[in-house]
Amino acid sequence: MKLYKWVFILVTFSLSGQTEQFASRSRYMQMDNPSFFGYNNLNRVGVLYNSIGVNSNEKVDNKYFYGSLSFDQLNFSLGLELNALGIQSNGLSKTVVNLAYVYKIQLSNTTYFLPAINLGFGSANVNINDFIFEDQLNATTGFINTETIDPLGSRLNNVNYFDLGASFIIHSDRMMTGLSFKHLNRPNTSFNQERESRLPLLISIQGGYEFDLNPYDMGILPRHSFLYFYGVVNRTPRTMVVNLSQEIQMGPIAFGVSQQASKSEQFALSNIGVSASFSVENFDFGLQYNFPFRKQAQVYAPSLFELFVSFNFTAFRRNNRGFFKRLQIDNYF
Repeated sequence: MKLYKWVFILVTFSLSGQTEQFASRSRYMQMDNPSFFGYNNLNRVGVLYNSIGVNSNEKVDNKYFYGSLSFDQLNFSLGLELNALGIQSNGLSKTVVNLAYVYKIQLSNTTYFLPAINLGFGSANVNINDFIFEDQLNATTGFINTETIDPLGSRLNNVNYFDLGASFIIHSDRMMTGLSFKHLNRPNTSFNQERESRLPLLISIQGGYEFDLNPYDMGILPRHSFLYFYGVVNRTPRTMVVNLSQEIQMGPIAFGVSQQASKSEQFALSNIGVSASFSVENFDFGLQYNFPFRKQAQVYAPSLFELFVSFNFTAFRRNNRGFFKRLQIDNYF
């Protein structure tokens, strides 16, 4: 049996042990570490649309939603995220729902420890009618038969699985470090009912630091101006993905750049991105685009386009008490 090479690339790209491909990771840090659902006791919701250009003809659409709810008096928070992925050309769709429980521990006057456990449910399916097997191709005429006798066609089933994870972050109003473990139970995600394909354990390390660019309220920059550095390394036994971002916040407006490098046993990919966002009272709006940095003969470095909107329910946000900072502890008190 032989499928078109791009089908293998797309399935590997979307169902591998790596995290889903998103560019705005510094804005949605819970994608890398569910402990961020409890960050600063914030109650928030947000949506993100992501379009990934795998090559000139194929695109992957992601629709992402998240929400967090803090129970301040009980020192814990709950988080929910849902990601729906679809590839129309081959009928592949995947939905992942994650629920996180985050506990808050105060280490000092300005430092907090947030451990979390995460339970996920995943579902994926393919439309076998959109696949083209080798026995359907007539090399002489170029005609494609509508039916296949390949035995694999009857073995492809929908996939449903549970996923377990654990994580923690330590943060203050200037720095953040985190560690997360995903796919602890190594769920089986194979479409072939006669074979297993288990997600490998994924270990993710995150770090961030924020500089105050105008601590003395000088007139050169807006009163609340900050520079935020964020980085994450996602590692499985066979792959490694490094994401870095630098974002300058000037009052309600922010601009940023990002870099991503991915490596596996077969290939290496990289791209760079630019972003812009704007805050209006409790709303944050933003967009980001990642440019393919390098292409190889058989593998395409993806381009990514994202739009996001988030809403912060914190009462003081309307009065800009948060100063637009990325790292905050003011709402813990």
